[in-house]
Amino acid sequence: MPIPKSLSKKKQTLLIGKPCIKKNGDIDNLCKIVLDASNGVLFRDDCQVYHLLTQKVYSDNPRIEIRLIEYEG
Repeated sequence: MPIPKSLSKKKQTLLIGKPCIKKNGDIDNLCKIVLDASNGVLFRDDCQVYHLLTQKVYSDNPRIEIRLIEYEG
């Protein structure tokens, strides 16, 4: 998540990697957006996803990272 520009540079630096618990995107909504956008691209359908490990942290390089591991069972 982006660090608020209104904070001092020192406070911005201290927030990097810390949990983002402000109401600027509920983590369940962010996951839903990513899963819906991945349908037909990363997998046939998001019903194939059986495990999610998520976190929402501040970053000076805000992004979404996805790691896919194929289940071989």
